[in-house]
Order: sequence, then C-alpha cells, then structure tokens
Amino acid sequence: MTKRRLLHRMWPKSLTAQLVCLLLGAIILTHIVLGVMLAEERRDAVESERRGNALMRVAAISRILTTTPQENWKDVLRVAQSPQIRLRFVAETDVKSDGLHVSDILTRRLNEALELETGVTARVEVMSGDQCQNKRKALRRDREIYLDGLNDDLEDRRGDGDRDDGKHGDHRDDHHDEERRAPWSMRYLERFDCDMSPVMRLVAPITVSGPDGNAQTGTPDIWLEAMIGGGMPPPWFVADNLLRVVASGLVITIIAFFLARRVSRSWNALTRAADRVGRGDYPEPVPETGPIEIRRATKAFNRMTARLKRFVEDRTRMLAAISHDLRTPITSLRLRAEFVDDPENRARIIETLDEMEQMVEAAMAFAREETANEETRKIDLAALVESAVEDLAETGRPIRFVGEVDSRVYPCRPLSIKRAFGNLVSNALRFGDMVEVTIRDADDGGLWIEIADDGPGIPVDHREQVFEPFFRMEESRNRDTGGIGLGLAIARTAIRAHGGEIYLEESQKGGLLARIYLPPAQPQ
Repeated sequence: MTKRRLLHRMWPKSLTAQLVCLLLGAIILTHIVLGVMLAEERRDAVESERRGNALMRVAAISRILTTTPQENWKDVLRVAQSPQIRLRFVAETDVKSDGLHVSDILTRRLNEALELETGVTARVEVMSGDQCQNKRKALRRDREIYLDGLNDDLEDRRGDGDRDDGKHGDHRDDHHDEERRAPWSMRYLERFDCDMSPVMRLVAPITVSGPDGNAQTGTPDIWLEAMIGGGMPPPWFVADNLLRVVASGLVITIIAFFLARRVSRSWNALTRAADRVGRGDYPEPVPETGPIEIRRATKAFNRMTARLKRFVEDRTRMLAAISHDLRTPITSLRLRAEFVDDPENRARIIETLDEMEQMVEAAMAFAREETANEETRKIDLAALVESAVEDLAETGRPIRFVGEVDSRVYPCRPLSIKRAFGNLVSNALRFGDMVEVTIRDADDGGLWIEIADDGPGIPVDHREQVFEPFFRMEESRNRDTGGIGLGLAIARTAIRAHGGEIYLEESQKGGLLARIYLPPAQPQ
C-alpha cells in the first residue's frame, strides 16, 4: 500500500471530522512555530540575564577585594567560587577584547559596574565554540606535560627516600599538592560546555587602596581573572507547552465540532431532500439555515424543486388532455366502423381502433409512471414480492419463490414497485416454462430482486434496446406475442425513480435473468 493511498484511507470522510482535523492541525502547527521562535528568544534572554548576573557578581567580588586586606583575598576567592564561575589572581593577563559587538557591550557594562577611577579598564572576551575547543586541547597538552614533570620529580624523590619508608606517604601528598596547584585554566575549562553556550573570560584590575583610602592610579597590583561557563540552556520542550497545546486543542476541538456539525446539518438536510427529489418525491422546501453559501444553495435547490414540480404537473395535465382528445375521435371512428357493410373490413377497422386505444392507454400508463406522485412509505418488501409470487402460483402459473423469506422493511412506493415487478414477471412467464424469484441483501446494504426464467433469453446487443418505449423483439406487432413494448420501459422508470436499476443477464437455466437493484434506504 502506497503512502498516498494510506493517507487517503486514514483521512476522515465526513465534513465535521475534516474541519476538526484541519483546525487541530493548524493549531498544533502554530504552537510548534511559535514554540521554536519563542524558544530562541527565551534562550537569548536567559543567556543575556546569566551573563549580566555573572558580570555583577565579578564586579561585586572585585569591590570587596579592594577593601579587604590582602592576606584575606584567598579566603574571599574560595568562598566566591561556583561550578559556573572560576576565579584566580594573575599578575599579567592575555585577555583582550575581541572587538565583537557582544564583547564590547559586556566590557562596557562591567566597567560601569566597577566604577573604576584608576584609568585601567576591565576586559571581557567571549570565546567561540572553535576557540574554546582549541583552547581546551592546548590546555590538555600543557596539563599532560605538567603532570609528566610531576611524575618525574616524584620518582626522583622516591629514589632519594628509599632509606626512610615513612616518607613515602609524604611524597604522595606532595604529588597531590602539586597536582592541585596545576594551572587554573587546566583544571576548570574542561567542566564547561563549549557547544551549548559560549564561555567568557574576563579580567578586572584589583588596586589596593592607598593610605588616604583612595585607589591608586596606574598599573593595578593584580588582576582578578574569571572564567564563566555557559549554563544549561532552557529546554526546547517543556511539559507546560504540552499541556498548553492539549488544552487549546481540546477547546478548539469542541468549538470546531459544534460549528462543523451546524454546517453539516444543513448539508445533510439538503442531501436528503435532493435524494427524495431524485426518487420522484417532492418534499417541503428545505429550511434555509447555516452559512450564507449553504443558504444560497438551499434557496436555489428549493426554486429548482418548485420548477420541477410545476413542470411535472403541467405535463400531467397536458397528457390528460391528450388522452381525452384522442379517446373522442377513436370512439367516433368505432361508431362509424359499425356502419361498414363488409364484415371483414369492419372487423379489421375495429381491431385497429382497439390497438390504437390500448397503445394510448399504455402510453398514458407510461407517462403516469414517470409523473407518479405516490406517497413513499415503509413496507416489508420481501412480503410484497412473496405475496405477488404466491398469487400468480395459485392461478396455475409456473412460478415459485426460492430461498428463505426474511423481513426486509424498505421505504418505497409500493404500487410502483409492484407494477415494475409484475411487468418483469409477466415478461418471464410469457417466454419461459418456469420462473424463479429470489430476494437477497446487497453488499452495500441495498436489495436485489432476481427473476430467472428458462426461455430463449435476449441477445446481448438488444438488452439495452428492450428498455426503449415501444421497442419489440417480435416484429409482427401482435399484442398476443409481444405486447405494446412498454412493459420493460415502465419497469425501469419505476425502479430508477427509487434510485435503483434493472440489469438483464443470462440465467443459469439458459434463459433471462432480470435483476432489480434497490439502493440502501436513506434517512428521512
């Protein structure tokens, strides 16, 4: 199964479900787009806030150091350390402002917070991801060289201390002390994530206050160097976002369901009315409700139904008038034929007039079938067919009902269905020695009524022509052998008025199999 076919099968078929799915999809897509946009802004805002807090913290530590005795500086630094901010004192620094817009802004903010009057400014360097990785690699190499030197020195000490076993522990302690005194950047840069958030390096000058309590100008006594790692960025997806999407989706689903149901209710009413008109009924005008487009469609449908009903009524009156006008001259000719002296000619004339009268009656019956306005009601169709078959069988006709008779209630025009069924059965009895009738359910919920005979059948190329009015397979035009030629036409008109169809096929007995199909009943 292809992906397109799978999507087509999964896509809802009803208008209500489609509208709900479309609105839900739009809401979810909107939340995703806004979530991505807001996540970027949130990340930038959080990063800016963290940088600002780190700068303020370093500035506060610098001011504290300026007013603290120098022998207590290490204690201050030890207390001020944190997993994301590492501090140390350096006599000289290689930190330079990299000229980036962000670095310039952070440098200006740090100097404003320090309020320096010594003429020496603090500096901030924002390391890029590549710079951070390269710096980390270089520091790792320096760390390995440094530790190798410590190991060599430790081996030398062990060689000198073989005479005193008690000093081995002291050597190990010396090794750990030396390792803890490794360069500051070697130990702490590895804890920072170079990819998730930029790492900042900054230095602030520390100048000891003079005897008068004012800071001395010129070169600072020492630099406070800080390395600030980027904190964990805010997550792209949080539970609150999911709850927000679910809540808004639920509200939109409820609103969309009722709106779509209101729209589909109007369409359903219009669909049912159109189906009834197609079956020959003329229901009351459909209420013009719903959106303006549906109201316009409903209004146009009501106008069309009224015009069709008026047209049918006008044609019925016209046919009634034609029937009346034709009967008058036929009756007059019949009276005149009685005065014909030649008995043979008189009989032929009367026979022709009888044939004309029957043709007029058949044509009128065909026209009435097309314009029939019989009320539709629910009946047991299986009982109707079985009753008709039994009535014919009781008269000695070779016909029987095959299969079990289950109740099948179906909304239809009973007289019209009975007339169509009777015409097909009469045609089968005329040409076959045995007729079998079956009724069964169709796969789509409709009904099949099958009439099979063992007669000569109908050639394939004539099976469609026999439904044309006045078409006869027998060319003699003898009513006793072929009828008028309107039976099948009337039957098809009646069945099509119910939305069904008649199919002619070859039966298993070699004769004709007439199959009447009636579609599933539509809700009224």
